[in-house]
Amino acid sequence: MSSNQMVFLLVDLVLIAVAARLLGRLAQRLGQPPVIGEIAAGIIAGPTILGAHFSGIVFPQDVRSYLSAFANVGVMIFMFLAGLEIDRSSFHGNRRAVASVSLSAYFVPFVLGCGVALVVLSRYHQDNRLTFALFIGCALAVTAFPVLARILIERDLMGTRIGQLSMASAAIDDIFAWTVLAFVIGLARPGASTQWKLLLFVPLVLAMWWLVRPLLARAARSTSMTSNNTMIFLAVCGALSFGAATEWIGLHLIFGAFLFGVIFPRTHRPVVETGAQLLSSVFLPAFFVIAGLQVDLTSLDRAGMVEMLAILATALAGKLGGTYLAARANRIAPREAGALASLMNTRGLTELIILNIGLTTGLIGVQLYSILVMMALVTTAMTSPLLRLLKVTPELGRLPIPVTAHTRPAARLTPEGAA
Repeated sequence: MSSNQMVFLLVDLVLIAVAARLLGRLAQRLGQPPVIGEIAAGIIAGPTILGAHFSGIVFPQDVRSYLSAFANVGVMIFMFLAGLEIDRSSFHGNRRAVASVSLSAYFVPFVLGCGVALVVLSRYHQDNRLTFALFIGCALAVTAFPVLARILIERDLMGTRIGQLSMASAAIDDIFAWTVLAFVIGLARPGASTQWKLLLFVPLVLAMWWLVRPLLARAARSTSMTSNNTMIFLAVCGALSFGAATEWIGLHLIFGAFLFGVIFPRTHRPVVETGAQLLSSVFLPAFFVIAGLQVDLTSLDRAGMVEMLAILATALAGKLGGTYLAARANRIAPREAGALASLMNTRGLTELIILNIGLTTGLIGVQLYSILVMMALVTTAMTSPLLRLLKVTPELGRLPIPVTAHTRPAARLTPEGAA
């Protein structure tokens, strides 16, 4: 790296951090999660707002590869935190409702997404229509679990039935999302010389669960290993190491980091989260800019506008409709079912990670990528207004779930999520 590149890299990192922080706070003032402002900061830095020429001056092409490296570190730490936030015990409470809501909230938009990919997005088909359709289904079916958690905390809904049910359902949705995406990426990378590596994924997961998880639990109980710095060290090194492992296998680095977060001990969770979030706050904003630099809506034609509307309508119908119908089938009252559907419609940063994978693997091009980023921005921004429209408050979430007169009483979620 030349001295000039180093100067640009350091200055760009400062500009990125400041822009992400300012626009994130602006988004909060407008009643939106900070990720909305951070995504907007990335889009502003791209050719759509700044223009290709000026954007290239501020973020030179020969510096972007280094920014991408920082971005990948930030994404791995973020995905570790996403896995760490999954409460495995929440699956035990009200299993029927959690199972049906999560299945419907994922597979209804997934199927609709595959359909719109084959019918409406036919001009974007690559060599493999099946892989393309499956990827679009993945993109429309995702729920941003970490962003959802932040929204629930900010609105004091985390301890309510709505919060617990949405968190448990979104956690299962995340597992579906990364599992299906791993399969799609495996199909998209058909290199015969390295395809055998994909077979190592199952042994890797089993080793993480049956070998690494007990060792981490023992380390967390050990008096010589319980210092805060040691646990943060283990968390960061583990996320990076297992991210490297899944990248080498032929999937993507996010899978290893996410799985490591799922198996990491919860005994030191507050301390580990604080340390990891500090590291992520330094590197993750670079991802927003890298993602935003590739958003270009200047060439969007009339057909592209129609496709954007079709994708947005499909994403909303699939996620809102699928969640709402499953909730009503479990005799959850209409307003709470609507609140649950609104929460599950949150996509945020998780969507950007999936779209970035699709772009880098060649599954989608720049124009479709840009359309899907706008879909993610709009659907995430809708969550808070919908909750306000439905007048969702912590008091509503703690009331008994109303049922219609002709149905028998449903199993109710307690604040702890138990049936």
